[in-house]
Amino acid sequence: MKSLMNVLSVIILLASITTGYAQDSKEKPKDQSKSAKHVKVKYDKSKDLTTVTLNSMPVSSALTKEVTRVSEATQLDLGVSFTHPGQALSKPVEALVMKFKSTAKYPVFQRGQNLMAVLDNERAIPLGDANYSSRAETFYVEEMLTGSIPYEIVKRIAEAKTVAFFLGAREIRLKPEQFEDLKEMARRMAP
Repeated sequence: MKSLMNVLSVIILLASITTGYAQDSKEKPKDQSKSAKHVKVKYDKSKDLTTVTLNSMPVSSALTKEVTRVSEATQLDLGVSFTHPGQALSKPVEALVMKFKSTAKYPVFQRGQNLMAVLDNERAIPLGDANYSSRAETFYVEEMLTGSIPYEIVKRIAEAKTVAFFLGAREIRLKPEQFEDLKEMARRMAP
């Protein structure tokens, strides 16, 4: 009786393992890129508005060169988003919103900054002024710089091989995977 129970337990265990493997292979979409997984789409039915957001990307390495003590290093993140009416796009989105969020012990920017993109290390495209806001907490200051980039310029950025942004005098180079995420957002801006 005891050996029969052991055999049945092993058979049930093996059956559940093979079923689990079969389900895993069916659940994974093959056409979704790694960059597409970083993009979130949220539809608000009451406003009939869809918001497409790219997960916040750390881009701090550009600012750590400016400090001599690690405790004074600035954390800089880039958030990218856009909205469009309805659930599906009927025409290209007008603009992409880029939000640079700086978190540091002391203010880094202190006012709005000029935003510029440099494509393939040779073509500079002025993107306008980034609007500034800040809030002070007990042990740090959070500064937000927000810029709106028209769709036509976003297309040109996505067609480049490399991109660097200048926020004032500070250069921010995107890593290849971050640039792929930005290209994914550009692809989603048009139907």
